Amino acid sequence: MSINVSVISTANSTRHFALNSVESIGHLLINLKRSSRIFTGNLLIIGSGAQTEIFSTASIACVEMESENDLEVYLPRGQNLALTSLTTVEAIEPFEGGLESEFFKVQIDFFFRGGHVIHTCVEGDPKLALDECLVNLTGVFEQPCLAYRLPQGGIGLMNPLAMTRLVIIPGIPDLPKEAWVADDL
Repeated sequence: MSINVSVISTANSTRHFALNSVESIGHLLINLKRSSRIFTGNLLIIGSGAQTEIFSTASIACVEMESENDLEVYLPRGQNLALTSLTTVEAIEPFEGGLESEFFKVQIDFFFRGGHVIHTCVEGDPKLALDECLVNLTGVFEQPCLAYRLPQGGIGLMNPLAMTRLVIIPGIPDLPKEAWVADDL
């Protein structure tokens, strides 16, 4: 088993690391159980014999961990929204989803300071899932961390404090009463 870790900063730069030893992978898996607090501290430290890198958590947009193994089982429970990151090809193609009575599939794009964007998709049962989705999304900026699946296998962790906005496609029809209703120009 190996895990490739990418740290994407709000400067839109990416650092890549490989975890290949049983010891380093085991340590990461233990830390994943506390991953909801990954961005609440001041630092993320990744070290090896060659060098040690120290990241300010305020400057991290997201951390992605690619693996053939299921890493979701190591995440803390409590996140009800199941996001899956779209591939580059899927993100540029016109999105085919909707809010039908039997079907619920929306694209959610997360925008970060510095220009990084994560395009995701969420789908599920119609009305119940849509209401839950809206409740979860309106509170996303207050969450300490937001997890998502990677299409190539593995998971990612978004830093909501580094987000500037999110876009839901198609638009949600039943908006909260304080929402502004307007058309794009």
